[in-house]
Amino acid sequence: MRSMVSNFSRLLFGIIMLTIPLSGPVMASSQPIIIDLFMGEPVHLKTMLDDLAGTRIVYIGEIHTIKRHHELQTQILRDLADRGLKMAVGLEMFSREQQPVLDKWQQGSGSVDRLIDELGKEHWTNLRDYAQLLTSARELKIPIIGLNARDKLVRKVAREGIEGLSEEERKELPSGLSEINPLNDRLLRLRLRVHKAFQDKSLDRIVAAQALRDATMANAVAEFLASPDGKDSLMVVIAGNGHVNYGLGIPERVQKMNGLPFRIILPTESGELVLSEEEKRQSVPVDVTHEDLKFIRVPIADYLHVVPLNESAPDTGTEDVAFAPTVNNYSGLC
Repeated sequence: MRSMVSNFSRLLFGIIMLTIPLSGPVMASSQPIIIDLFMGEPVHLKTMLDDLAGTRIVYIGEIHTIKRHHELQTQILRDLADRGLKMAVGLEMFSREQQPVLDKWQQGSGSVDRLIDELGKEHWTNLRDYAQLLTSARELKIPIIGLNARDKLVRKVAREGIEGLSEEERKELPSGLSEINPLNDRLLRLRLRVHKAFQDKSLDRIVAAQALRDATMANAVAEFLASPDGKDSLMVVIAGNGHVNYGLGIPERVQKMNGLPFRIILPTESGELVLSEEEKRQSVPVDVTHEDLKFIRVPIADYLHVVPLNESAPDTGTEDVAFAPTVNNYSGLC
């Protein structure tokens, strides 16, 4: 499957190339283009930043292992900070219970490797890829907020359902957990077919586990913005595409709680996703078409950060899979 975003980037750059005068060999520019998906037009980075600066929450999606996505996040964080805004950054990559370790690291001068050591076995697998973002936030004195649920709790829900939790574990469940948008439920079930382990099985518990992540992160965002430290802050939220696309997942849950203005930015995959051998073993080719997604009647984001499709990307062995399993997430959508 090629995702809707990848198809859009292919079409977009085909149109752009048709507008370039042909006076010799023409190569597509590798420079990214930002598309305002509501206006249907490319915009300058400054135009987007002007818009973002007037909101309270900026969601930046990602595919966790694509370097360009992390570079974009760091650039936006720094550019908004240069405007003198009061800011915070919330990260899916840390659970709420890890906040004391995160606070200690931010107040010191240790490396990200030091942070990984202090987090122990529960650290995010590719946390080193976020080093530039984390050190930039520390340098700019921007609070770093852990958003996610405990990984062990999420995995237990995925295996046994909410009913399998102990009384003590149930105390960790966030408010609004059971409120799953039917559109998001349908979207998740379409995409979860990429997982070999989920073939011919009920996905109810997996959807519930994804909802646990979404609800926990949404509550963390809303609580911080309502706190004295978060009052009047602009919060940049970094999470996987599946937690923010189409405004589903985290954004809609936060919106119900505080109604604050927000924007969503998604960088395209553009053929840059490379699966590990383990991910290949866990995946099966699926086909999600444009028509399959027509039930969602809103743009996938406010802004799309597009680069030309990389036709020469290494063969993953499952090139039709756009939502690959990851070590960090049982659903491959975070």
